[in-house]
Amino acid sequence: MTTRMMPMFAILGVALAQGPMGPGGMPPAPQFTELKAYLNLTDTQIQQIQQAQRQAMERVQIVVTQIPEKQKALRDLLDKGTTDAAAVGKLVLEIEALHKQVTQAREAGHVAALAVLTTAQKDKLKTLEEAAKLQPVIHQAAMLALLVPPVPQPGLGPGGPGGPMGPMGRGARRGFGPPPGESR
Repeated sequence: MTTRMMPMFAILGVALAQGPMGPGGMPPAPQFTELKAYLNLTDTQIQQIQQAQRQAMERVQIVVTQIPEKQKALRDLLDKGTTDAAAVGKLVLEIEALHKQVTQAREAGHVAALAVLTTAQKDKLKTLEEAAKLQPVIHQAAMLALLVPPVPQPGLGPGGPGGPMGPMGRGARRGFGPPPGESR
């Protein structure tokens, strides 16, 4: 096999791993079934949260496109051996200000998404936030076979618990022995 064909097979593998495609060759939109059930979210709330995300990402994209331009200008100045500390400092401050704008846009999107939730939903979300902090511990415990990965649930798609990648990625069952109920 030639090295030119390797990237093509890699792309094909990624495409196949994506699972079934929706209209226009795009992956189907996530349904957030489990999250909707856990937080008791309505379809309207999901739509409002997604709209807040889109608006935040649009603001982020506008700012993010400016950062490489400023970085290039700074690099050009430094490559020319400039001694103009004011010009260098100005560009550094402008780049830092753009990074802050990205952070602020993301935070504004988060605040807008949270504003859609009821008080009860926000309380349940706090439980999810606490559980998310345990992800590194869970991963390490699974690596030492102290935790057994959850049983795959059909229909949750590739990369999810029921997908070909398993609940924790490729080869997640390695080191855990056979699936429950089976022997070697």
